[in-house]
Amino acid sequence: MESALFTNIRDTLDAHYDRRERLNKLSRDITQLGKKLIFHLLRITPSSRDRILAEAEKKHEEIRRLIGQLGPDLQGSDRYRYAGTVTGGLQEYIEALALWRFLEAGRLVTVAEVEARINGLEPPTSSTEIGAEKDAEDGVGASVAPPSQPLAVLPEDYVLGIADVAGELMRYAINSLAKGQRDEAIRVCDFFRQFYNEFSLIDVKLHKQMSKKVEVMKESLAKVENVQLQISEFPNSTRAPTFDFDAPVAAGE
Repeated sequence: MESALFTNIRDTLDAHYDRRERLNKLSRDITQLGKKLIFHLLRITPSSRDRILAEAEKKHEEIRRLIGQLGPDLQGSDRYRYAGTVTGGLQEYIEALALWRFLEAGRLVTVAEVEARINGLEPPTSSTEIGAEKDAEDGVGASVAPPSQPLAVLPEDYVLGIADVAGELMRYAINSLAKGQRDEAIRVCDFFRQFYNEFSLIDVKLHKQMSKKVEVMKESLAKVENVQLQISEFPNSTRAPTFDFDAPVAAGE
């Protein structure tokens, strides 16, 4: 009797460790592909827009295939049991989607859209948006078959994921400025400011990472606003504004 009990405990623990290792590897792979997608999106220019976005869809398919493998191991209570194991990969993916949606429609991606994209479904046609009016469906359906066991997006994964897009918005604004696209840099700053104002209303107690992410977002916004200020003060200058990526934000700002 005791032998059977210990055998059952051993098998249960082995299954747990195997599942956790499997999810760990998938999360790392998703993180790597998410970073590549972000890097690809940051190369966008007015002339390359259509090509970059079309290529992004292909890169997204690779991520979707990996995410589809998460679903079977994250059903029911296991979604919460292994939440910490997969959150890194999902946050990177959501960050990429947030940057993508801004470049496409000038607004923030919604949690409903993230779930639709993750599970290969058509995006919802109505939602609460930041930065723009509701846009029409734009054909982002995936060619990968929807998973038989959909993956739920937890609120903390969504919130922490969109928080990380702050750094990418800063890079995109600076890149736009370096290419002479001042109006685009100003547009990014206006959106970023509204995004930060609304995001900062979220209770930092939601997650232990929140305080740090809000602080990083504040610093990134300050750098973009500094560039916008230089543009507004010297609108006809041909000299590129100066900025310091490593400059800290003064306390109390």
